[in-house]
Amino acid sequence: MRWSRIWDIAHKEVLSTFRDRRAIVSNILLPLAMLPVVMLGMPLLLGGLFEREATTVTELGVAGAEHMPPELRTAIEAQNVSLVAVDDPEAAVREGEVPAAIAVPEGFEDTIAAGGRAEVQLYSKAGNMRSELNVGKLRNAVSAYQQGVVAERLGAEGLDPAILEPVAVTDVDASSEAERSSGVLSWLIPFFIAIWTLTGGQMTAIDATAGEKERGTLESLLVAPVRRSEVVFGKFLATLTFGLTAAIAAIGGYLLGGAVMRGVFLPRLGDEGGSIVAMMGGSLSVDARSVLLLLMSAVLLASVVAAVLLSIALFARSFKEAQSYIAPLSFLFVIPAVGLQFKDLIGIGDGAYMIPVLNALLVMDDIVKGTAALSSILVTWASLAVVIALLLAFAHRNFSREDVIFRA
Repeated sequence: MRWSRIWDIAHKEVLSTFRDRRAIVSNILLPLAMLPVVMLGMPLLLGGLFEREATTVTELGVAGAEHMPPELRTAIEAQNVSLVAVDDPEAAVREGEVPAAIAVPEGFEDTIAAGGRAEVQLYSKAGNMRSELNVGKLRNAVSAYQQGVVAERLGAEGLDPAILEPVAVTDVDASSEAERSSGVLSWLIPFFIAIWTLTGGQMTAIDATAGEKERGTLESLLVAPVRRSEVVFGKFLATLTFGLTAAIAAIGGYLLGGAVMRGVFLPRLGDEGGSIVAMMGGSLSVDARSVLLLLMSAVLLASVVAAVLLSIALFARSFKEAQSYIAPLSFLFVIPAVGLQFKDLIGIGDGAYMIPVLNALLVMDDIVKGTAALSSILVTWASLAVVIALLLAFAHRNFSREDVIFRA
């Protein structure tokens, strides 16, 4: 192959795509902005909401307040709660008058004072986050009151309350710092890189194949003194350039957003909000080695996508037909990417690193979490390299078939 011819064709396709301003927006600006918004904006939003609910005095309903012991009321009010009387606590919560409520039955205080067992009812709306957060305040208050009653009763019998807990349990987080900082939303990082790789390359691939067929310029190119392999490789490089640009912009957005979150927003949040942000992945960070591994994986994934796009789009007779062929490809990324969040439950074995696309997503997820093994990375890269070679050979074969080139 003559590289000068390849670069000429790639240069032509790149210029052709860049003439459309939408290419700049979809390949650079959107990936750069979307990942920080989703990865960091959501944890920041949830962290702020959780902290606001924890620190703001909230009005919650109470039925039977006259039967409530002063100690229980004090425990509830210590949770930043102001109790308001309601006749029907279930209806009050259902209709949104209060986010949660407690009902204390008649004789509750007397039963507890007599050493008996009494019951309170807590009302909340399942699936309503604000309601569940606030019923948690009531539950914590009842638990604190209950512990006080138990301690008082044991003390009256001359017993130490510690006898109820002969075994102390300490939870120890065995995950690495990278795993803790990546949070539960880390699977979105490979997902967005893959999606932008597909989105960034498809415009160029379609324009370089079906678009040229529709304009009638592909025939002119094929009769020019240039080999079919040079045509295929030039168009492949142009498609790869835009897919890779979008992927790099997504990685850049991820790094930029993480730095802004750690430097600006996290210090301003309280303990409650900071812990929620960290749990969701708002404090994530990666080292230079991980960034290089992400970039290399993105290059190979973008190459696979570029080769697939060229092979499929060439069969189309028009730009619109090519778009209809390529649209279902997004499921190849969405389904495995969503499955990443359940990979521990599914029990994905080492064999998954042999499956193209899925292996790239798995490796990028491992890299973000700091758990990537060298063997998995090498197997994935080798597998992707073989697939790229096969797909390029398939694309070259299609470019040599007149029934595909001149398909009417």
